[in-house]
Amino acid sequence: MGKIVALGEVVSDIYRGEEMSAVELGFVARPGGAPANVAVAACRLGSGAAFIGSVGEDLFGDFILRALESEGVDTSGVGRQSPPTRTSLAFVEIGADGDREFTFYRSSPAADELLSPEDVAEDLVSGASFVNFGSIPLIREPVRSATHRIAELARKFEVPVAFDVNFREHLWESAEAAREAVDPLLDLSTIVKLGDDELSPLLGTDDVEEAAGMLLDRGVSLVLVSKGPEGAFYATSEFSGEAPPFDVGEIVDATGAGDAFLAAALVHLSGKPLEENRVREATLRGCAAGALACNDYGAMRALPTKEDLEQFMETN
Repeated sequence: MGKIVALGEVVSDIYRGEEMSAVELGFVARPGGAPANVAVAACRLGSGAAFIGSVGEDLFGDFILRALESEGVDTSGVGRQSPPTRTSLAFVEIGADGDREFTFYRSSPAADELLSPEDVAEDLVSGASFVNFGSIPLIREPVRSATHRIAELARKFEVPVAFDVNFREHLWESAEAAREAVDPLLDLSTIVKLGDDELSPLLGTDDVEEAAGMLLDRGVSLVLVSKGPEGAFYATSEFSGEAPPFDVGEIVDATGAGDAFLAAALVHLSGKPLEENRVREATLRGCAAGALACNDYGAMRALPTKEDLEQFMETN
């Protein structure tokens, strides 16, 4: 099995900690960022993984690199940016239902935005089982061009592309700008994963089957739509279906659940044809991994291991 190679943003998620006094707020920093989460989740599930990105030469950049390397992620494709460019911070507010709101603190440009096409090495892409990225790197140059480069290299080396759209509307000038940036990458993607709340702003429909049909007609091989507590939908040009949700009781923090879903699906599909039974099982495993990722605070520390996932699926 080749490595799953993820490109894009990596951030330090900042959670509220214990209040130290009436005039002091305590905070806890945890590593995050969708593609980095996918790389860590893939390692925990038994795959190799590499991350391509950029962090600042600062406290949070050091912390994030240590976190990735401790999980076995290949960080040879991670660059460092000198001050005043900084690693991005994302302050996370957790609602009563476990859902999150993010407030980003970024230098302009942020360290992750300075990844250039020249930073994307061919040898990291060649032989990979999947290349993965989202839409956040498409907001600004030069990382937008770096994203196009890895998609083009994937096509050159016949490596399937998994595009997890991960639309964050407040980071864009407009939904129209996001659609224009996302659209060309859909034509280079083998697998497209979206949340059901991303269908309308990006594809102009709330209907899951209609959205899947639009993407399949453009050459996408597999469409995955995560539906949160309602499970997930999958479709190819030959079949489609639903995977049920898994109950883990109280949802502590849903951060990283979608990334766990995608990683589990990609690990199960790596190097294998998109046959119906395998795609259904991959989607089921994705739902199970996503559910497990809601059991603790933080994107990375809640990601399940292979043993966790196998045991959970056996008992559920």
